Formats: sequence, structure tokens, C-alpha cells
Amino acid sequence: MSSNNQKEKQIRKNILKWYFKNKRNLPWRTSYKHNLPNPYYILISEFMLQQTTVNEVIPRFKEFIKLWPNLKKLSITQERQILKFWSGLGYYIRSKRLLKSAKIISKKYNNQIPSTFADLITLPGVGVYTAKAIMGIAYNKPVLPLDANIERIITRVYCLSESMNKIKKEIFNFSIGLISKKKSSNLIQGFMDYGSLICTPIKPHCNKCIISNKCNAFQNNLTNLIPVKNKNIKMKPKKFTRAYIILNQYNEVLLRRRPSHGMLQSMLEVPNDEWLDKKKLLKTDKIIKSLSIKHLKLIKKFIYIFNHYNLNVDIFYTLVSKKKIKNYSWLSLKKTMQSGLPTLMKKIIKIYMKSIEL
Repeated sequence: MSSNNQKEKQIRKNILKWYFKNKRNLPWRTSYKHNLPNPYYILISEFMLQQTTVNEVIPRFKEFIKLWPNLKKLSITQERQILKFWSGLGYYIRSKRLLKSAKIISKKYNNQIPSTFADLITLPGVGVYTAKAIMGIAYNKPVLPLDANIERIITRVYCLSESMNKIKKEIFNFSIGLISKKKSSNLIQGFMDYGSLICTPIKPHCNKCIISNKCNAFQNNLTNLIPVKNKNIKMKPKKFTRAYIILNQYNEVLLRRRPSHGMLQSMLEVPNDEWLDKKKLLKTDKIIKSLSIKHLKLIKKFIYIFNHYNLNVDIFYTLVSKKKIKNYSWLSLKKTMQSGLPTLMKKIIKIYMKSIEL
């Protein structure tokens, strides 16, 4: 056995030993069959964990499973129901893709989550990482999905000192040697937990690390410099809009549904102008035009941060008679914070509510 193979064998052994003593108690890890997690739970958790932290996902996952305890029940739900539930998790396209995947699995695979890469990768919203995560964690297949935690461990163990966007192939090549043939599920979860709790992005706990003697970055005193941050980071682009809080005499706020494409697909919203790159190009929303409202009160300006851009929002307010507007929905202002409105819209309404308290 080569020295490199011995190194990787020892890393696997140490991580597994650490995991059995220190693993996080996550609700989607509950044993199902053959001491492995429920594949349905892993599917749901992996969709939720895309761009959302573990701590945020835990309570929402529990709520989700109460509503849809199995794939069959999920597959027959309506898109609007799951969109309403997804409020606060962000990236609403995930919920639509999850529902589409559930319907495909129900019809094509008789409600059984596929276990092969070829089948999983065809599902909406399932990429290479998610497919391997389901294969490895739920079915103990010999793979190693590369999330940020696992990539960070590999870059440090092998002291890969170039920016992440240049070493993706190297990370993958090294990952092959760390795959477990028999204990893949536990090892994958062990690596994930180890990266989250010990081999952290900032100030890793090298004094507690049980693989530091195998870590080239530690041996060269480089753990705080690796992974190397990607260079040429571009400034996040800006978009602009104007949002309108339209209240009637019953203290109800006017709502409508967003288009089925673009951001916040099919979600409820307060009326707002189309989001544009330049503020001077904004065109007043059609409902404001139809009402011939000339005096709108500017409440506040704020910036809402999306992953891909920052949205600059000017919030306006006006009061109208309910009978003046037809074919729109109204919701009591008091119920908006408990509704399925997306976080951005709740933020807009909350800012208005705070302004009238002053």
C-alpha cells in the first residue's frame, strides 16, 4: 500500500471515529432502513440546504415533514401550497423544482427515490452534488459529494494553494481517494460535520483536529490562508424598484401574484415596478396608473440583498376605497407577517408598519 493510500485510509478511519462521537443531531438523519436515513428526508433536506444554513433549515424541515410526511403526499400538493410554505427560505425556484421532481418520482419510480446517478441527475433541481449526496447518504453508495465543507478539508489536507476556481479538478481527483466503499453514508456526513465544527472557514480548530498530522496545510502553518479566496471578485450589481403599500378603509393591504418566471415566481406581492438596472428607467406600475394616484407618500428607501444582486427599493403608501379596485386580493395588515408572503414583501410591509408607529 502506497503512503498516499495509507494517509487516506487513516483520514477515513479518524473521521468515522470522530463522527460516531460528535455527529450533529439533524432531523433528516433519523435511521430508516439498514441504519441509513430516509431517502425522502435526504431529498427534502438537500433541496432546502441549497443556499440556506443548517440552523435555518432544521425547524422548517420539521414543519415540512409534518405537512408532507412522504413523497406520495408531496406529489399531489398544489404549487401554491408549497410556495406559501417556502416563505422565508428564499430561492423559491427550489420549491417548484422539488415539487416537479416529486411528481416525476411518483409517476416514474412509484414514489421511490432513485438510487442511481443516471436517474437522479434527470430530476429538476438535482445537480451533480445533490445526486451524489442522495446516493451516498441515503443509499450508502461509494461516492463523495463535494460541498463547501468537504472541499475546504481537501484543500487543506493536500495544501492546494491556488484560488478555488483554479483547483476544482484537483479537489475532485483527491476526493476519489477519500471515498469509502462500505461506510460512505457515515463518512460523507462525518466530513460535512467536521468541516462545519472543526475545519471551519475562519480560525479552524487545529488544536482539536484529529487529522492534523495528515494535513499538509497544518504542517506548513497555512491553515488560515487555505483555501485561497477567488480573485477578481466583481461588485454585486444593483437593481431598482418602487413598491406600493395600498391600503383600503378596512386596513387591508392590496396583493397580487407575481409571474411564474423570474424572481419570487408565482408568489404574492405588494404592487411594485419592474426591477431594472437603472432607476431613471423605472416605469410606474400599471395599478398605480389605473388608479390615477398623483400623491403617493414616500415612506422609506432600503436595500434588499439577494445573492446575485442588491435590490434598491423605494416604498410608497396610499389609501384607496376598496370598491375602487377589482380583481385583486386584499389581506388584513395584521395578518401579513404570518402569511406566505416572501421575505422581501414582509420586509416592505414591516417598514411601513414601523413608520406609522412613529
